[in-house]
Amino acid sequence: MTLNTGDDRRILLIAANDTFCHVHQNLAELLTVADHGEKLGGGVEFFDVTGRRLHPRFSADWRLEDLQAGNDAADPEAVRARLRAVVSHLVRYVRDHPDVLARSRITLDEALARVPALDGPDLSHDLSALPDHLEHDSGNWMHNAMHAAGWAD
Repeated sequence: MTLNTGDDRRILLIAANDTFCHVHQNLAELLTVADHGEKLGGGVEFFDVTGRRLHPRFSADWRLEDLQAGNDAADPEAVRARLRAVVSHLVRYVRDHPDVLARSRITLDEALARVPALDGPDLSHDLSALPDHLEHDSGNWMHNAMHAAGWAD
């Protein structure tokens, strides 16, 4: 099933409690990363670049197999608000735990200066400001800090 119209096939994975997110380039890429909920420690939700909710379909052994577009209208502003909540959580976490930046060789001030404002003209623009999901990406401080901050108090 085509998840969205147009050429932009990115998928947003976001923690149900708005403490974590990843942007995947397409469904195939997302499916290569197994056990999101177990690996990340909590519930996740999926959205396309229009802000339309995508519902997961699982195999008999509870592996994500597919995403299906929901029937509800897209709500890009609600998704953008959730992304801003994730970034706010990340900023608080990094300020309280600056040691998470050591691996990326970036200072706290440099990291905070590079946090995207997420104030673009639309959801697609804001998704572009976030780091892509790159498994084992040790060079992207925000990606790594997002993992450390996810589901943290």
